[in-house]
Amino acid sequence: MTLKPSRPFAMPLMAARRALLAGAVLLLATAVAAVPASAADPKVIAVVGQPLAVASGPDGTLYVSDYGWAGGVSAYRPGETAPSRTIRTGHFPTSLAVTPDGTLYVAQSSDAQSEIGVVAPGANEVSLVMKVSRGTHWLTVGPEGSLYVVNPDENSVSVVKPGDAWVSRTIQAGRYPVKLAVARDGTAYATNQLAGTVTVIPAGAPSPSHTIDVGAKANPHGIAAAPDGTVYVANILTNDVAVIEPGGTTVARRIPVGEAPQEVLAAADGTVYVTNSLDDTVSVIPAGAAAATETLATGDDPGRLVEPGDGSVVVVNRRGKSLTVLDGGSAGPVAAPATGGEEPAEAADGGGSDGAVIAKGSFDVALPAVAVGAGALFLASAAFLVVLLRRRGKATGANGPVAWTLE
Repeated sequence: MTLKPSRPFAMPLMAARRALLAGAVLLLATAVAAVPASAADPKVIAVVGQPLAVASGPDGTLYVSDYGWAGGVSAYRPGETAPSRTIRTGHFPTSLAVTPDGTLYVAQSSDAQSEIGVVAPGANEVSLVMKVSRGTHWLTVGPEGSLYVVNPDENSVSVVKPGDAWVSRTIQAGRYPVKLAVARDGTAYATNQLAGTVTVIPAGAPSPSHTIDVGAKANPHGIAAAPDGTVYVANILTNDVAVIEPGGTTVARRIPVGEAPQEVLAAADGTVYVTNSLDDTVSVIPAGAAAATETLATGDDPGRLVEPGDGSVVVVNRRGKSLTVLDGGSAGPVAAPATGGEEPAEAADGGGSDGAVIAKGSFDVALPAVAVGAGALFLASAAFLVVLLRRRGKATGANGPVAWTLE
């Protein structure tokens, strides 16, 4: 179950964003020169429903879940800008995972019963259901196809062997495990959010080998294992990423990132991407680097992310109800950005259309650099208001009890 910081200043912040957008329009009207968005700028795609989970299949198909009563998972084949099909699932799908043969697992519910739905490759609906304990469960698939089910309420991790529909073993973890990553050698690492630790489970082992302390007050959440075996842990409350070297038993170093980092992805080339849920950004950490070298804008409230295999990284913007595509390649739901400067969150707030996926340019990355007149003053004032409101929200969380809501 994902812990999400509440936003007491959401309404005034939205108003400030609208003011910022209005200022940008005025600024464009008085501009004497502008710097257009480059081909490398992030692309934002508005989606229908409430996107939450995202996964990629071996053929490059992208799967995006709709966290709602009706459920459903949208499937995008490589090169598509709209879903080729919608997979029927149970209610409120919260997590997705795909095996090497293309089988899709969906964490869902049926009334009060929590389930894991199994979707055969190419199918349009769940064909098999595995009953699990009540509560939220997070899914991860290992390199050999085993399914790992993280059980926060039971402080454990369950393992389902490839092709099976039952749990082969359950492994005790720490207090409230939330996410799990599997290294290439089969070692599994689970973040225990309330314990501030990482449980290390050797390949095929019935129990953990050891526990790594990442900080009692860090609230570790997302975790990823890079191709070289280095493990990266996103710490929500300390605004950093803990780095565990291959075979290490302690944190080797910490890399500062943005506000409330929640999810982390280690790409095939070793580059690490971290979603900062309060900054609406992604921090980019090159393989082996001691610091983030780039910060990229996303939509509102970035969460989970995936590498479809075409060189791009796709980020789910939960409150923005959109996807941000970074370093877009030829496959996946990537479309050329629109020429306008609309804010993705505004498009999502306006409601969905007939199910089409609409590509929009990101306002955050297409801002003109040279302008004159009242537009510049208006834009500067609105931007200051946005920063002020964000700082007020952060200060409120720092001075009193941290407000986290369950996603």
